[in-house]
Amino acid sequence: MNLYRRSSFAASLLIVLTLLAIAPSLAQRQKAHKLRATALLELTTSPKGIISSRLTPIVILDDGRFNDASVYKARPRPMAAEIGVVYEAQKSGVPEGYVTITGAAMNGGLWTAMGKWQSAQQLAKKEAPTPTPPNSEDDRPILHRGDASANSPASNPSATPAPQTASTPEPQVTPVPEAEGDDTGRPILRRRAPNAGTTATPESSPSPTPQSSLTPKPKSVTPGTEIMVAVSDNQPSDERSYLYQWKPGEEQQMQVKLRRLALAQLPPENAALEDNALQNVLIRSFDLDLTNEPVMVLTAEVPGSYLTPTKKTTSPKFVSRYITLIARGDYEQNLQRLAVSITDSSRLDVAPRLELIDAVDVDGDGYAELLFREYGFDQKQFVVYAVGRGTVTKLFEGAGGPRK
Repeated sequence: MNLYRRSSFAASLLIVLTLLAIAPSLAQRQKAHKLRATALLELTTSPKGIISSRLTPIVILDDGRFNDASVYKARPRPMAAEIGVVYEAQKSGVPEGYVTITGAAMNGGLWTAMGKWQSAQQLAKKEAPTPTPPNSEDDRPILHRGDASANSPASNPSATPAPQTASTPEPQVTPVPEAEGDDTGRPILRRRAPNAGTTATPESSPSPTPQSSLTPKPKSVTPGTEIMVAVSDNQPSDERSYLYQWKPGEEQQMQVKLRRLALAQLPPENAALEDNALQNVLIRSFDLDLTNEPVMVLTAEVPGSYLTPTKKTTSPKFVSRYITLIARGDYEQNLQRLAVSITDSSRLDVAPRLELIDAVDVDGDGYAELLFREYGFDQKQFVVYAVGRGTVTKLFEGAGGPRK
């Protein structure tokens, strides 16, 4: 009886502690937005420091349904690639800058858009010197931004601007004309004038400080292409980093466990799989749902493996294996396998290889999803997974095109 009572008490206590742990995350989850687009941003820096941006629309949420943003409401171009639409570039939920679409075209059977890039640091410098009040309803700078020079008094350019108050009217956003042939009755994504906030007249410029006379040091330029996710949404949402914050020493221990778990998923053909069998290993850890439990994603390759001959084949095949593993950790540093994808270079037409792009909130509810790119034999497309307590659910698959 004592054992039964103690076990019942322990079970009840565990349930209570679990409810207390997940209650804050349940309280912070928001209602999904009505219209929200997600795209892939390729930010290319030339050796001369010139930055060009290219957006590939992926998925658009419209009134509770996920749609292929590369073809959704293409009148004449997709809604997610219309001129003037603004995307916020993110790295695991943290804003890095903004892209305003200036043109779009069909490229290899897939719509892509070109845009004007502004980093978060550039926009912060061009904002008004008076900080936003802490009780502002919207802390995202792009939603209510106009030309900074429009609010400065023309008659007294040297006057110090008055502090903002709650009664100060918000700057007006210059509307962007709709493209010819568009349906003006449909909802629109987040937009502003492409040149808003990008230029300043001499009259509205602040007085130079003594440091401005010094010659600035040239900035180092790192040529290359950076991949980020980008989100466009008229409705404001909370911003937070989706990266999991490890305690000292925990990350290395959990990565070792994740590697061993990945090796256990591979078929032991022709060779004993050891830790060094995994090559090109990428491990990332996220806090997707505010539970303070790490969701770990591993992608790796086992190159140069020979497959054992089967009844249908008389000679072995030389292939490379690819594995993608999603697992969730708990407070005792145990790992639970949630999903695994294993394929090889001879089966990409039926089982594509998965490449993790990033965590992104595709519906605006405050919880992030995992965005992958699928590589088949000659095609590629995108897939979005929602990660639950013990499940992984595919929310979207599409925006495909030829593999180059």
